[in-house]
Formats: sequence, structure tokens, C-alpha cells
Amino acid sequence: MSNKYEIHVISNTHWDREWLYNFQETRLMLVDMLDGLLDILDNNQNYKSFVLDSQTVPLEDYLEIRPQNIERIKKHVRDGRLLIGPWYTDPESFSVNGESLARNLLMGHRVAKSFGKVMKVGYTPFGYGQNSQMPQLYRNFGIDTMLFYHGVSHDEVKNEFLFEGADGSQVLGSQMSSGARYNFYHNVYRLTVKGKGIKERTYNWQEGGVPFHPASLENARAHHSLLNPETQFDENALKESINNLFEEEQAVATTKYLTFMSGHDSSVADEVELKIIEAAKAYLNDVDIFHSSLPELMQKIKAEAKDLTILKGERRTPKLMNGRVHLYSDVLSSRIQMKIQNARAEYKLQRVAEPYSTISWLLGNEYPEMQLQAAWKTLLKCHAHDSLAGSGVDDIERDMLVRLQQVNNICDSLTRRSLENIQGQIDTSGVPNDAVIITVHNPSPYERSEVISVVLDIPLNQVSQHYSLTKPDNIRSFPVQIVSRNQHHSVINQPGEATLMMASEQTVFHFEAADIPALGYASYELKQNANINGESLVCGKNAMENDYLHIQIQTDGTLTIKHKQTNQIYDGLHYFEDSGEAGHAWMHIEPAIDKIITSRGRPASIALIEDGFLQARYRIKYLLDIPTGLDENGGDKWLRLDGSDGSSKRNDQQTELSITSTLTLTKDSPYIRVKTVFDNPAPNHRLRVMFPSHLSKAKTCHAETAFDVVEREIEFTPESPWYGGENATFPMQRFVDVSDQKSGLAVINNGLREYQVQDDKTRTIALTLLRAYEINLTTVSWRWESHPEMELSQCPGRQEFDYLIYPHKGDWVSGSVAQVAEQLSVPLIPIQTGKNKGDLPPEFSFMKIEPVELILSAVKQSEEKKDMIIRIYNPTEGQLACKINYFKLPKKVAF
Repeated sequence: MSNKYEIHVISNTHWDREWLYNFQETRLMLVDMLDGLLDILDNNQNYKSFVLDSQTVPLEDYLEIRPQNIERIKKHVRDGRLLIGPWYTDPESFSVNGESLARNLLMGHRVAKSFGKVMKVGYTPFGYGQNSQMPQLYRNFGIDTMLFYHGVSHDEVKNEFLFEGADGSQVLGSQMSSGARYNFYHNVYRLTVKGKGIKERTYNWQEGGVPFHPASLENARAHHSLLNPETQFDENALKESINNLFEEEQAVATTKYLTFMSGHDSSVADEVELKIIEAAKAYLNDVDIFHSSLPELMQKIKAEAKDLTILKGERRTPKLMNGRVHLYSDVLSSRIQMKIQNARAEYKLQRVAEPYSTISWLLGNEYPEMQLQAAWKTLLKCHAHDSLAGSGVDDIERDMLVRLQQVNNICDSLTRRSLENIQGQIDTSGVPNDAVIITVHNPSPYERSEVISVVLDIPLNQVSQHYSLTKPDNIRSFPVQIVSRNQHHSVINQPGEATLMMASEQTVFHFEAADIPALGYASYELKQNANINGESLVCGKNAMENDYLHIQIQTDGTLTIKHKQTNQIYDGLHYFEDSGEAGHAWMHIEPAIDKIITSRGRPASIALIEDGFLQARYRIKYLLDIPTGLDENGGDKWLRLDGSDGSSKRNDQQTELSITSTLTLTKDSPYIRVKTVFDNPAPNHRLRVMFPSHLSKAKTCHAETAFDVVEREIEFTPESPWYGGENATFPMQRFVDVSDQKSGLAVINNGLREYQVQDDKTRTIALTLLRAYEINLTTVSWRWESHPEMELSQCPGRQEFDYLIYPHKGDWVSGSVAQVAEQLSVPLIPIQTGKNKGDLPPEFSFMKIEPVELILSAVKQSEEKKDMIIRIYNPTEGQLACKINYFKLPKKVAF
């Protein structure tokens, strides 16, 4: 076997569906790019292949404009020259949940196969770090390689290594090259053809190329275009640059196969690459260089790579950037309302619309395949990494919020129809003809008991001063806590008939929905009863109590919570911290002269707004005087954005930030639910809500991530890559938990993605609510393009957040933190209905999974449309024996 080095030149592009420009402008650029690429592939057989950034959605976007080119695309995909997939879009993997990652790969495969072939290479140069379960995900799709560079460093390993996931699955990992996905493009191609090195990013007017710029006032910040850019072919530049790059790649290679990546953001295919390759052969001694394909290259590397370093768990190694230890992962707190709406859409689709559509289908109804596919494609388009990251222009946020609302609308409509189908088969014939029935549906695969709020339209002839609920067996009665009553005219729709109206009293009340069967339902009949009340949850001035917790609201709005099971007291919980923001979408940067303002010690306005035996609520108003913006203070803005300036400060003008938090405690709840709202009055600041745990013995914390719960350091030792990190924050899905093994404190949310646990005795959990910053784009590397006219990144207007404060015994597993998180992400669903004759009993479970530590990720019809898929995962460290009780005996079970 020859030991001669092989240089594989891989033509590619990194194609953000939207970032620097809005989607429609970017799509027109895509049309131009793919038109040119198809012409090259049609006419030049020596142009071996082109990697379409491991996505398939660009082809769908393109074919909406160029439908006549579908057969041309299919030919080149089948021939392995146009390499597409395995993803549908390039996701920002810490901002989405595990099921979304699985479905992104599934949709990517499905679409790629429709064009002819899937690229079975885990090309993942997007996202800021890699999830711990990515090896298992890729392995389950028959992919055993993973190419990425964010979250790993050449200081740790050379190009290739083994990436081992949480379950022990391994894939061959590769950083590709010393220059990531663009080493050849910047270090050889641009020098040879454009005459500019990697850091030469300026244009002089005398260069020509026919610049074009709309000169109207509204286009003041529009980009110039070069209609006829100048090119060259500099043999001297090629000779020097190709040898320099060869030496750099030898230093990091683990095999004789070297990766020369020819592509960049929004770059286009260029046949001159072949000319460069041919000319380079004269300058490389005893080296083969040729145009290649990514699958061919990775097959050769896999066959030769030996004795590789094993990297275990999530890959989140930061890098030193201008003195800051960072990973560009502060996109977690960029444009936070998009992330909240995305989380809402994910759980409505994955855990409500799909499972109930599946149950309805198994009961004999049609499965809404195309509607669900439309929802999934719309959702996954929102997961493109720079879209959900919020790192682009304002138009993207506007479009994202509309798309996510469309997903939620589809889910709501499908869920209603599925529950109608199920409800039509539930037998409640044992009640009077005029009975009002409440059916409570539980989307979790285990029993749940919670106090829930219900809105009933009660016919006027059944209105009573007091109510209770009973199950059809009439054995147990459930008292209700009435909140409000209003005259109401209910609208009644029926197929093929005019819409009707019913005079009613709309009554809002709470009741304890006890022991609702796993992924099932329980039925209740409304009864007119004498008033039955228990003891109020309000136990003193600004205090609430149930069997689990005692909560005292202090005069500054902070909470003192006693957890009765452990006698642990948590003091000073829930204060707000406002600090300056001198950074950008990718990085939180503190002003050199910051002002950190907190609500601690400031009088808060506290009001009791609901006092009952099932639920009590307090409203707290906090007032903070915060600066109105940022002052450069004589500093250099670009240096400040790079994180290396020492002059910027929060200005001296102030405005009032009024925050309202509503605290809710229910009878049997082990947590406090908090809803916080405010109108953001200022730019350039970061607002966090703080929860001192005082669990000083805790050295690590736990956070939910895709298909896993990971343990992360709180104390950064010199061995940690985060050692010396300034204000480092970390990603989570639904919760972060701090525990000293005896007691624990979890903060649970649905859409907030960024947290920090402070390395001091307080072990304070800081939850980022808002990060308002000016749009500064890295349009040109080592330069900044400012867009102060775009204001949505400053988070103006109303902001709304829901989260739970959950003290518990033990660690996150014994404290059932993941199960409590279900109560926020997939709430119980109450339905008002009437008497019905059916085949299903009044109370029933469709599916129960044991033990409860296992987490349900999906219930759906299979892609082959005849089987059912149930996806479950174990986020704990130990092995768990799974038991599934299902309402129908399956003909066959496969794992």
C-alpha cells in the first residue's frame, strides 16, 4: 500500500436558509447558485461532487421557483454528484429537543430518498457544540461518522477521534481540517483567484467590478453588489499557498487522507477549482490531489484511522476569543420569544397532536399524515441554526413567529379533531340526558393528579350557586373552587347545518383531577351541590402553605420556602438582576463599566389575588430603575464587539422597568408556578431571575438536553476548559437542577434555554429571561456590520415567561424533576361534553409506561403507514427495565 498523501478537495457551500438576508432574498440567491451548479454538473463530468451543506430543504425551496429542474436534480443525486442530507435543515441542536433532532434526520432522509440518495455522512458543521446523544442518533440512521468543529479543539485531539455518546455508541469524529469547512477556500482558492488572503476583507473602489447599490433613503444600509467581479489565476500564489496548506494539514492529520474543503457561507460552485487542482499537481511532490466526494474520503479515513482518542459525552469545549473563554453559545438567549414559541410548538406536535392522532387512528379514524407532515416541515424550517439562534436580521424573527404560530394552529386543530373522535367513543350513557360532562385527558404515560382550571359553558337551567364533580360511579365527589361567572352565549357548530347559539353562564373553576390514567382520560359529571370548602392555602400575611411547601413572600418580593419533607429552607429566592449588554447575538459581553441592578432590598408591591382551598395566588410588582442604553465612552465599537474593549459603559439616564410576577400554589403541588410579565423599556441589557439554592456542597448541576440529562461543573478547576471563563452560561431544555444529594432545587421552564449556576456559597441558579442587544452581523470576517435600525433584537414590548420553582428531596432522579416538568410542558386537557353511548369506558388508559423515570418522546404512525412507533428514552445513569401496557395487543413488536 502506498504511503503517498492523498488530498481530497471537497466542493461545498454552507447555506443558511436565512441569516444575512430574509428568506425570500436568500432563496433568489439559492436559485442562482443551484442554476450554476446544475449547469456545471450537466456539462463537466470532471466536477466530481458538491456537498449541499448536508441539507435537503434547499432543494424544496429551489423547486418552488424552478419546478422544471427536478429531473436534473434527481439525476445528479442518484449519481452521487449532488450530495444531499442526511438532515432536512441544519439545526441549532441545543435550542431544540431530542425528538426534533431525530425527526430532522428522518425528514432529511425521506426527502433525500425522494430525490434518489442520502449522503450517509454525519456532516454537522452547524450548531455551537454537540449533544451527548448525537452518536446514538447518527448510528440509528446508519451513519458512523460525524464532522464538526464547534465544541472540540485541536488542543484536545488531532483531526480524527472517536466520539462516544451517553449510551456508549461511538462514531468516527472529525474536525475536517486545520481550517474547519473552508481551509482550501480561504487559503488557496481566494489567494489564487481573488488575490486576497483569509484576513484581506476590504474593497477599494478602483478595483472595479461594476458596483451596484440602490441609493434611495430606505436602502441606505443595503449591500452593494459587484456585477462583474474581477478574477485572476495567480500561479505564484497557488504554489506558495498549496504547500503552506499541505504542511498545516499534515500537522493535524491522523491518516494520509487530507481534507481540503472548498466552500464558505453562501459560496457557489466554480469550475476553476478543477484548474487549481490540476495546476497544484506540479507544486506538490509525491502527493495525489484530486476533486473528490465526502463519502469517498470518509470511507478511506475510517479504514486507516487507528488508536484514536475517545471523547465522551457532550462536546462543548470553548475557545479563547480575545481573552474570553467562549463557544458563541449565547444565541441561547437571543430573541427569546422565538425559543419560547418553538418549545410550545415542539411539545404540542410531539406529545399532543401526534399521539392523539395515533390513538384516533387506532380507534378506526384516518391518520392525518399530510397535515402532520406540513406541521413538521414548517417546524423544522424554524430549526435552521441561524434562524432559531436569532443571529440574523429582523425579518427572520417576524417570519419565524408566523411559522411557529402556523405549527401551533395545525396542532390545535388536529388535537381537537382527534379528541372529538375519541370522545365520540366514550360511554357516559349512565348519566341524565342533560348532564354536563368533563373529560380530562392525560398526555403523559403515567398517572397524574393535579389541580386544574376549567372553563364550562353551563346551560342556564342548570346554573347553581355551588358545584361539585363526581365520577360516573358516584363514589367519590370532587369539590370545586369557583373563580368567576359571566353571562355567555355559546356558539354551537354542526356539519351541514346553520350555526346555533346557546344561552349559558361561563364559569371558571379549579378542581383536583385525581389519578388521571396514563395516556388516557377520566370523566366527571357536574353536580349542583352545597358549598364544600376546605382550609385556605393562605396561612398568614403574604404566605401560602400546602402539605409540601410553606412560602413566605418578603417585603422585597423574594421568597422564603420551607420544603417540609427535608426541612430545607430556601431563602432569598426569585429576585431580578439587570446588567448591561455590550455584546451581540452570539456572545454576551459585559460593558467595561457595568451597573448591576437587582430587586433585592427594594420594596415590592404584594397583593393577594386568589384565596382558596385548592389554589392561592399572589401578585408581586417589582420596580427597577435601569439605564436607557449603552455609551461607547470613547471606545472602539468593533473592539467592544470582539470582547476586548475596556471603555463602554451603561449610560446615566434611567427608565423604570416594572415587572409583575404571579405566584400560584395549588393544594397538592410540590412546586410554585410563576408567571412573569413586563414591557421592556430599554435596549442593551440582560435581565435574569435568580434562585439562591445555598446548597454549597453541590459541585455539579444537572440539566436536561436532547435525549439525556447531563452533569456539568459548577466549580471550574484548572483542568476544565471553562476555567477562567467570564460569566459563562450553559444550555438546557426544560430544567436545571442543583442538589447536594439530600436536598435539591430545580428551576423548570418551557422555552428558556440559558442558565448559570454561580460558583459561590449561594449556588445561585440564574435563569436568563431577556438579552437585548443591537444587531451587529459578522457579514465580513474580522469586521462588524451594524443595524441599529433593526430593533426586534432589543426585545421591545411585552415579554411573558412561565416557570416552576421546585424544591425536592435527593437528586433530580429521586426528586422526580423530569416528571414535574411534564406538568408544565404537556398540561392535562379538559373537555366539556354531554351524555354519549360508546364502546370505551368512562375512565381508561391507552398506554402506560413503567417505570416513570423513562421519558416518552414520540407516539406516531410509522413512515410505512401501517405500524405504530413508540420512542422512549432513559435519561438516568442506570439501566431500567421497561414495561409498556397498551390498550391493544400488538401483532408484532420490534426494537
